[in-house]
Parts: sequence; C-alpha cells; structure tokens
Amino acid sequence: MRSRRFLTVFAGVATAVLCGTASLPVAASEPAGPVAGRPVIDMHLHAFPMDEFPPGAPACPGDQDVLVPVIDPAEEVDFGAFATCAAPLLAPASATELRDASLAALRRHDVRRAVTEGPVELVADWRDAAGGDVIIPGVAFGARADKPVDELRRLHAEGKLQVLGEVYIQYRGHRPDDARYAPYFSLAEELDVPVALHLGEGPPAAARLPGYEAYRASMGSPFLLEDVLRRHPKLRIYVMHYGSPLVDEMIAMMFTHPNLYVDVAMNNWGFPRAQFHAALKRMVDAGMGKRILFGSDQMYWPGAIGEAIKSIETAPFLDEGQKRDILYNNAARFLRLTLEQVARDHAPRAPAGD
Repeated sequence: MRSRRFLTVFAGVATAVLCGTASLPVAASEPAGPVAGRPVIDMHLHAFPMDEFPPGAPACPGDQDVLVPVIDPAEEVDFGAFATCAAPLLAPASATELRDASLAALRRHDVRRAVTEGPVELVADWRDAAGGDVIIPGVAFGARADKPVDELRRLHAEGKLQVLGEVYIQYRGHRPDDARYAPYFSLAEELDVPVALHLGEGPPAAARLPGYEAYRASMGSPFLLEDVLRRHPKLRIYVMHYGSPLVDEMIAMMFTHPNLYVDVAMNNWGFPRAQFHAALKRMVDAGMGKRILFGSDQMYWPGAIGEAIKSIETAPFLDEGQKRDILYNNAARFLRLTLEQVARDHAPRAPAGD
C-alpha cells in the first residue's frame, strides 16, 4: 500500500493512528487450522525491512472504533490525539521476525500464494524461506528512483518479477497516464505481466504530514486510468484498494474495461468495517464479483492477514461461492494458474515442520 517514504513518516504516527463449505477461522489470535479445499491467494503483500519502523508499533483492525479526530486548522496536527484501540496488532521486533511471522500467518490461514513486493533481495529471501510457489515476486515503480525498463526485463527473465507493482505514482502526485510511465505499462503488456496500481487513500491527514507534499487525493480517481487502458487493451491490471472511496467511478471503469480488476487490501482490515462492507457490497451488487481480488496489504503486522480474511468471511451479503471467488478463484483466473496448480492449492497440506 505504501512507499518506504510513507513508512518513514508513518512510523512516527503509527502508535496513534493505526493502533465453498466450511468457514475459515475468523479470530485474529490462535485460530483453528486451515480447512482443506479452501485456499486463499493474497494479491497484496509486502516484504519490508524494519530499519524505518518501530518494533511494537500497533495497528487497529477496522472492526474496532478507531476515529480520526477533528482538527482545528489553525493548530498543528497532534497525531497523539488519534484514537487507539483495545486490541491492536503489534509489529515484530526485527525483519527476520516479520518474515517468519508473516509466512506463518500465510500458512495458518492456508494462503497458498501471495504477490509480494519489496526490495528485490528481501523478496527473494522471503521466497526462499517460504519454499515452493508461495511468494510471487513483485517489483515496484513510481516510489523513488525507478528501475530502468531493461533492468525490469532482466529481472523478469530471471524469475524475480512476476507482477509489476505496487505502482506508487499517486504518492508522487502523478497521473497514471503521465508519459514518463508509458514504457512500464508497455513492458507489462509485452511480457504479459500483471500490473498492480495504487489508487486510493493515503495516510490520515496526509495533507498535513511532512513528506506528503506531492500526495493528491484527486490522483486516486479511477477515471485517470482510462487512457492507459485504451492504449493497452490486453494489459492485465488490478487497482489496489479499488480506488476507494470512489467506488462508483471504479464500477464505471470496470464495466467499460474488461481487463480491469481490483483488490480490497488494507481497506478490508484497516478501515471501518461498515465502510468496507458497504463498498464491497456495492461492487458485488453491480456485477463485479468475479473481478474482485483478495489482498491483505500486510506491511508490518502479520495479524492483518487473518483480519483481512475475517472481513470477507463475515460479510453477511456474500454467499459461499462469492467468498471463494474473492479469496481464491478470481485470482487463480487472473494469474492464469493451470489446472494442476489449482488442484495442488486445494489439496491438504502437510503440517508445518513435516
């Protein structure tokens, strides 16, 4: 969800701001084991270092009463005034603990595959630690100094780039159709690599946060993506955070462009649950249920993975088939998994350590 620049600033405010058949576990703590035949694909995971984030920083799941305070515009923002919550998730103490706890959470919730973005070397480390095909490596652009197209092509040839994203250009205040990013979209279409583009909210009170001078909420409009989709009709692309809160605009874009998917990451666990469920229902009711992808946007809180799954499993307006579509089937189709891969994902998995 966020660039490292975001996380540098966010680290200073996190302690106040982000304090088929059978069902998956719904509790965030010590859930039951996964149920065979109900796998999950997480389309939005991060492998971040811990050098810019305080260990123990809390995050509050969105089913708790977390509020953004009213701020007198004449005063400096007091981020200590942000509400905290009774049962926060806590960041691990080290990068190794973050990796191990995140991979353990994936296994606990039967997440068989996870699109994972971060420094190339760190993603490779997570991939090795997870084993198999669990970690699908993503490479970002639009956050800082972007990798040249030739380097991205090389990483793809080496198997280190299977998704191009997260695309962070909204944090630069840039439009998706900015000419400087055209070569990246062209490369993705040429290589048939999916693109994961951030459109949606930044941190609370972003306009008052140091380092966020470039961020513009208006650059989160799904309509800004239209020229890119017109130029690249064969591009596989999903908008992270479904362009929240501009749900109707996103529905209009998905109706017009059949190659456009969305994920529901971060909004499903870090935002007010009523708001997220209303947005999800709006998209499902509009007939877009087959193009909604599950994601956690797990950054520093492995418990977010379970909370994100919980938000789908407890949605009262989804039937079991719709839940399976969002949690697995849609992503399997979008990623073009083979029948053998799908069958392997649905097979029982040996207990950890076997």
